[in-house]
Amino acid sequence: IEWPAGERSVLNWKKIRLRCAVGSGLWTLAFLTVTAVPAVPALAVTAAEPAATVALVLDTSGSLTPADLAQARDLATGVLQTLPAGSEVAVFSFDDQSRLVQARTTDVESVRRAIDGLQVGGRFTALYDALYDASRYLRDAAGSRRALLLVTDGKDENSALNLEDGLKVAQQMLIPVFCVGVGRVEERVLRRVAKLTGGDYFPSREASASVLAERILAAPEAQVTAAEPSPAASAPAAPPTAAARPAAPPIDTTPRAFYHSPLFWAGAGLLLLLAATAVALVGRRPRSPLPAPHPSSGPTRLDTLQAEGLPRTVLTRMEVAGEPVERTVLLMDKPVLEVTRGARRGEVLSLSVDSAISIGRARANDVVLDDTSVSSQHCRVRPEQGRFVLYDLKSTNGTMVNGRRVNRHPLEEGDVIQVGETNLQFRRDRQRG
Repeated sequence: IEWPAGERSVLNWKKIRLRCAVGSGLWTLAFLTVTAVPAVPALAVTAAEPAATVALVLDTSGSLTPADLAQARDLATGVLQTLPAGSEVAVFSFDDQSRLVQARTTDVESVRRAIDGLQVGGRFTALYDALYDASRYLRDAAGSRRALLLVTDGKDENSALNLEDGLKVAQQMLIPVFCVGVGRVEERVLRRVAKLTGGDYFPSREASASVLAERILAAPEAQVTAAEPSPAASAPAAPPTAAARPAAPPIDTTPRAFYHSPLFWAGAGLLLLLAATAVALVGRRPRSPLPAPHPSSGPTRLDTLQAEGLPRTVLTRMEVAGEPVERTVLLMDKPVLEVTRGARRGEVLSLSVDSAISIGRARANDVVLDDTSVSSQHCRVRPEQGRFVLYDLKSTNGTMVNGRRVNRHPLEEGDVIQVGETNLQFRRDRQRG
């Protein structure tokens, strides 16, 4: 029986089964039913893969000026417009914390509105948290061409994670990170991120939206976490025959390494147990008591030295030199800022080697100065490579160090910082560790 071309209705199928049942009996029915029905392969339905999946990660912390952020917004919008149609784009921002502003979408207008709505805010810069969150977000995205565009000054403050956490995810999933430096840039960090992930670094003056989009599309394809259908699954299934038998599984003939053997680990455990027992027995051996000093009938060394005319002070020190003394206390340097002029004169402010402190008139600062000549966010002191560096945050009246106006100044012992009508002296106090 041949199946008519294009004829697949239920009615025709019932007619064929009925004729077979009347003409040839039960066995003929079973045979013809199997051979007459053509095997229709299951069609694998997969969603169309986006041309590219990109996360735009923009720094909105207070270390950037509004002009810096406007430059970052323009660059991100230019990349968005240059990517091919169908690309999925997400938007992240970070200041005190990392946040997803716009989930992945192919709607260009939604992404543009999300970018335009970003504003400068916050006291800290959670750069490392943002790198980790965006990398994990792209890891779970569909498509094999994924990339991350990071626009920042490269500074990190108060992240819960470290730089290696975000780098590890991006490296494992082959997600390149393209870094653009804006503001006062720490290029070393951004160059390292780009190099270790297979991306590129661009200073803001050299960054071009078209070049960035071209590099993103030319990046190697990332790993696909979802299981892909095998070629055998999409091929038409051959009709079963009586001789068909399931294939026997292949026998693994690869020799096992010696350290995979249970006997090896049992022997190693026994040796460790014997070694621990030997150490315990040696530690329990009684120590022989020290011999007690025998009194001497002759003159002592102290008597001899006194006879030689040494001062009594020296003799007293020598006499007590053998007495047990308490453990010496370790003194450590503690960096501080002491207010030497102004309303808070006399206060001593401790500096942390792990986080920066902000100084200004706004209540959100770590050090609040009630002085109308001080800007809301006047300056910041942050630890960098074992030193403390003072940054002026574009204040109205400026920040002075030892009578000279500065934008950035590594602090030395005794430096006097002038903020408005308040003076703060930097020093390192010796305190108990």
